[in-house]
Amino acid sequence: MEKVILETHERFVPVSNPFGEKNNDYTIDNVFVFERGKIYGVICEHGGGGESISLLLSNQVPREEEKVYFDNQEVDPFTVGQAGWYMGKSLYSGRLIKREITLRMAMKYAVNRYHKYKSIEEMAEDFVLEPGIWDYGLSRSCRWVKWRASLAIGYASNRIIYCFPWMNTLHFYDCLIDSSVFRFFKRFKEEGLIVILPTSRRENVEGVVDEIIQIHCPRFERVVTDNEYFREHF
Repeated sequence: MEKVILETHERFVPVSNPFGEKNNDYTIDNVFVFERGKIYGVICEHGGGGESISLLLSNQVPREEEKVYFDNQEVDPFTVGQAGWYMGKSLYSGRLIKREITLRMAMKYAVNRYHKYKSIEEMAEDFVLEPGIWDYGLSRSCRWVKWRASLAIGYASNRIIYCFPWMNTLHFYDCLIDSSVFRFFKRFKEEGLIVILPTSRRENVEGVVDEIIQIHCPRFERVVTDNEYFREHF
């Protein structure tokens, strides 16, 4: 698989992100293309469709009319879920009663199933994850640890598409700098992986990404002073 294509359609997509925010993301009819070995910056306002790209390409929300293609071949949600990784998400065990698992359990599962690393110690050393944090879930991890730990688990699980939640400027800066996840981006590019960074401003991603995708959504292009009612009564 060398190329990923996502088709979106007009609707509201429910969002519950790692920052504890719950809202609806608005998508329109659009087609997005992502090539392996590249980092993408997706620019839009909060709720303007950037979060939905990450959610749909990591199978975090049920599809409606959306479609995903790997090398022009349409693929089902399960296949997408095996390729995509939603950064910062808490990890749970069980279906009826969900319990958050610790970082140690998540690392052990990834090592035993995918064999990318020989041990959790090797994996932890690669991503600088100190043993003192292994017995906590991602939701209880410090913010500068959460992102690096999440990246490590996705990488050890052989994921191809790394989807970050939509981030405002402050979140974006803290996420990349405090966690040092940016230090792994060049390796990911060299290995043919895809990184998607939805955020609020072009300035956040310039110098970081290979391509910038600007989402133009009519719902977010309204201007108060263009409104006839405003001009009449202001």
